[in-house]
Amino acid sequence: MKTKRSLIRNTSLRKFFAAKSDRNEKKHKIEQESNTFITRFPHTEHAEHTTHPPLVLAGLAVAIKDIFCTRGTLTSCASAALDDFKPTYDAHVVSQLRKHGAKLVGKTNMDEFSMGSASTFSHYGKVRNPHGFCPQQQAMVEHRSAGGSSGGSAAAVAAGLCDIAIGSDTGGSIRLPGAYCGVPALKPSYGLISRFGMVQYSTSLDTVGILARSTDLIQKTFDCLSSYDQRDPTSIPITYRRKSAELNRLWQSRFACESEDLSNVRVGVPIEYFTSDLSEEVLSAFRATVDFLKQRGAQFVSVSLPSTGACLGAYYVLASAEASSNLARYSGLHFGSRSAVDRPSNTLDSAPPPSNLYAATRTEFFGEEVKRRLLLGAYTLSASGMKNYFLQAQKVRLAVRAEYDRVFRAPNVLMKTETAPPGSEEGVDVLLTPATLGSAPALEEDEAQRALAAAADSWSQDQLLVPASLAGIPALAIPVRLASPAPPGPPRSSWPLAIQLIAQWGYEDTLFRLGSVLERMGSLEPVPSQKL
Repeated sequence: MKTKRSLIRNTSLRKFFAAKSDRNEKKHKIEQESNTFITRFPHTEHAEHTTHPPLVLAGLAVAIKDIFCTRGTLTSCASAALDDFKPTYDAHVVSQLRKHGAKLVGKTNMDEFSMGSASTFSHYGKVRNPHGFCPQQQAMVEHRSAGGSSGGSAAAVAAGLCDIAIGSDTGGSIRLPGAYCGVPALKPSYGLISRFGMVQYSTSLDTVGILARSTDLIQKTFDCLSSYDQRDPTSIPITYRRKSAELNRLWQSRFACESEDLSNVRVGVPIEYFTSDLSEEVLSAFRATVDFLKQRGAQFVSVSLPSTGACLGAYYVLASAEASSNLARYSGLHFGSRSAVDRPSNTLDSAPPPSNLYAATRTEFFGEEVKRRLLLGAYTLSASGMKNYFLQAQKVRLAVRAEYDRVFRAPNVLMKTETAPPGSEEGVDVLLTPATLGSAPALEEDEAQRALAAAADSWSQDQLLVPASLAGIPALAIPVRLASPAPPGPPRSSWPLAIQLIAQWGYEDTLFRLGSVLERMGSLEPVPSQKL
């Protein structure tokens, strides 16, 4: 006969498992509705590590953008050209995550070969922002962009499907999805995290990016992934890493963000980032952030980065040119998909010329956005395009780097001459800018309209994110929550907004410290424009 205690225990267990089943069902539904994953890893990937002390990432669920090679598992880059490609090795970041105890849960959806800003150019369908999901209706009630190209990674974190997600950032591809989906997102300094095993888009711009539930988790992941790797020719040597670490300790001693005392922190606001395209809600969030930091003693100064307006054109020239070269390998001759139209028969006499197979394969399996960028890249690498566009874009990149070095008071350890000597009070520790023009835009259902909208949105939006990529310096997107006005005022939009922090090369610790402070600010009261 069951005792009263056992009956209570059984009832509690039933309630517990029923609640867990409901949560799992909700997660499965939101995963389907947002179209977050391309591949889910089997349960064996979830094995717990029992080392003592526990590994840094033990027990944390991590999703990986489908641009990173995973041994024996599909790595498609969201393209029909690679829809059957299974690598024989793991990318550097994948092996490091496993080494530090992470539970790899799957490969996330994205823009094809990372070319896009809305995660709509995917062979597996577009990604939808999970903030449009209604739990009561168990469906998406508002279809908005998750950003791109790492939209699936950001959506996975925002939907609670993982704790951390790995993506890539070429011109904002990690920060824009993070901002639209309301999760912190880091673009590290160029060359600090190895890209070995990452399918390349733009060699001189690609970086491994990190999204997570908090800045602290991003910092833990960054520390696990940041190390020299001789397999990656762009990996920064140990000498520069040590020098950067020494200077970081010197500069970090100037302020103690753990106590939220920012009296020694100097924040720069670039005037070129404030264009007429910025929405009022973004400006309100930015002003509230400035007010929050000022209350804690931070000093604010206006700075100028004159080459900002030329960044976007230079970026598209350089990225497209490098993509044209990097994607030349997808010919149908060695690996990946191969056109059935020009596939050779059993007889050698009827085999088509390789050039015909090459053209037919790329025409059939590349998406329209990829084709557009490859055509632009091929032209800029031509004799006339090289002189008129490619070389001019390189000059813009050098000017952008010099301007950032000039405004920061920390020196750039990669430069032969230090632009700001230790102790200089003329520069700033960090730059604060808007991360987006507004909240996530609506997704267009019509294919032609979607392509036009994506092109227009990315061209305007990228002007906030591309400059840091051209300069190769770290940037962190942090969500900002604004409190709704008291009744009878209209309720404020619940869609996420974000600001962007930019630091000198190798100064990720500055971003982490300030990012942690901003995460604790909660919902901010809007600040009138005249106050600032």
